[in-house]
Amino acid sequence: MNWIVTELFYPDEVSTAQILTDIALKKVVDNQVSIICGPSGYEKSYYHQNKSLDSRLCIYRIGMPNLNKNKIFQRILRLMLLTLKMSWAICFKVKKGENVFITTNPTFLIITISLLKRIRKFNLEILVHDVFPENLVPAGLIKQNSFKYNAFSKIYNYSYQNADRLIVLGEDMKKLMIKKISPKNVQIDIIPNWADKEIYPLDDFNISDYLGIDVKDKIVFGFAGNLGRVQGVLEFIELFNQSQNQEIVLIIIGDGALRPDIEKKIKNENIQNIYYLGSRSRSEQNLFLNACHIGLITLINGMKGLGVPSKSYNLMAAGKPLFYIGDYNSEIDVYVKKYNCGWSFSWVNEAEILTFLKNASSQLLPEIMEKGSNSKCAAESNYSKESVLKLF
Repeated sequence: MNWIVTELFYPDEVSTAQILTDIALKKVVDNQVSIICGPSGYEKSYYHQNKSLDSRLCIYRIGMPNLNKNKIFQRILRLMLLTLKMSWAICFKVKKGENVFITTNPTFLIITISLLKRIRKFNLEILVHDVFPENLVPAGLIKQNSFKYNAFSKIYNYSYQNADRLIVLGEDMKKLMIKKISPKNVQIDIIPNWADKEIYPLDDFNISDYLGIDVKDKIVFGFAGNLGRVQGVLEFIELFNQSQNQEIVLIIIGDGALRPDIEKKIKNENIQNIYYLGSRSRSEQNLFLNACHIGLITLINGMKGLGVPSKSYNLMAAGKPLFYIGDYNSEIDVYVKKYNCGWSFSWVNEAEILTFLKNASSQLLPEIMEKGSNSKCAAESNYSKESVLKLF
């Protein structure tokens, strides 16, 4: 029996839910799969999918009170309750020798499941989407080398050491995890995220008609995804506005903790060339990913090895060059340089970013098309859904 334990699962449309659902559908081909997951409706403004899943998937959904995940105290309370309820379910449902596959949501489950593994003697694989507690530092939730940080590091490192297999998203994350589990020798495999097969370039797509905004003869930057604390969207808005270039437009689609701040900034500063368009259904994904010339990927300083934005792969599949701002030598920075599929910057070199934004115009279109073509080729050759899922 294979078990998948995750906070997020179908019918939610957030990327982690979709990734875990696709992995479950792949694993069920060989064995029966049971899923222990949290309640649906993780992002209230997101749409829910409405399709039939394989009948061999048995889903056990944990009930939870209505708590706001975007407020720190309520989020912590939610994670604690969810962890306790999931741990209870694992304790009574999972048998000795069975396989348990989890991701790093909810975060506290990584700790409790490592203890349950020693008691129940099941096999444990962890898909590392977020590295704790390191990812709390750039988010401003904890100070590095503080007592709390050091205590959490010891607890989480011990938990990761108890896994039979760790799956990471890139080489930079693997290097970090090797340090965390040392001197224990745990199998670590790199399996990247993938591009959905439903995503592809749309020829002669009228961006203005789809958006309802006149962007003719302008370069459109598109951000689609989680508006969280580590994404750096607010910081990019500030630079974008400073460029004072009316030949460029920024479109933002998604939801998250910083959504109110983003809406407030655009409104209060009366920014004319930045549009927040709310969240869109996954069924529209190929449309809104094609509704730009350049795909925006941003992560704040200090995120190297701590995560890889899954939206990168679908933007590449849509034939969009990537405009990346984050730590050098991180996974997306390597992609951009390896495949010549966009532009990569560091936040410490704001002048370079501003220079690009100030000079961007329709004259950039030939280079955009070339780098976009390179993006599509890289996605097809290295990050197709079928080839990546086989690695699980």
